[in-house]
Amino acid sequence: MRFMKYISSLQNLAVKEALQLLEKSRLRKSRGLFVAEGLNELKMCLKGGYRLRYLFFCEEDITAEELFGWFSPLKTEADLYSVAPEVMNKLAYRSGVKNAVAVVESKKRAYEPPVKSVNPFYLIAESVEKPGNLGALLRSADASGTTAVILCDSAVDIYNPNVIRSSVGCVFSVPVMVMSPQEAMKFLQDNKIAVYTTFMGQSVSIWNCDLTVPSAVVVGTESTGLSDFWKSAGTSVNIPMFGLVDSLNVSSAAALIMFEMARQRQTAGGIRG
Repeated sequence: MRFMKYISSLQNLAVKEALQLLEKSRLRKSRGLFVAEGLNELKMCLKGGYRLRYLFFCEEDITAEELFGWFSPLKTEADLYSVAPEVMNKLAYRSGVKNAVAVVESKKRAYEPPVKSVNPFYLIAESVEKPGNLGALLRSADASGTTAVILCDSAVDIYNPNVIRSSVGCVFSVPVMVMSPQEAMKFLQDNKIAVYTTFMGQSVSIWNCDLTVPSAVVVGTESTGLSDFWKSAGTSVNIPMFGLVDSLNVSSAAALIMFEMARQRQTAGGIRG
């Protein structure tokens, strides 16, 4: 960390920029910056190779020494700003707890995952509408050992504060590939990945599918489901239901499928390929 400055005004340029980035997706994309909050989230951010530009904290909640200790031995060249409580209350979603907020430089999402897996499992999410759903998908992907998440035609900014918060920082640990459905299909075909779609027509139980081989499962929106492009793309699967309802929200359904993959692979001798 380069130096520490005390800020008491919301009119400070660094604070104003952070507040604007919190609200405006277009600004995040044009400037290549976003805002991340939380000690665990920022630690995962640094481990993911992101560069912090500004780091804000309130000494009434956490001291500079505690902050240095939290991130050690991780290194950051961020400008360190101690801010007044009223400034922190504007910057942070959580107040009155040990916390920090950073302006972070974004990274371009790769077309392919950074590490080649000999036996990959991909979650493909088409047209994700809600930041909370995307965050939940990423959190489950990290926990289950999913190789990567592929986003197709998503309207959600992956660096939306709600995505970061609901993913508890897993947005920085899970490889995310952003591409069109056509690009995704070519990627799957080129890499000989079996495709399973969550389209209810003539579907089979996910329990009866072999997810120990290179596989991808495609989930759609809660309102309209999968687009016609994916409906004939592979084997249609369902999750067995034993109550009165006949469906789950997309993040819950995807989590169950990803953990079925993890269960099968662990039984077969290893979660990750």
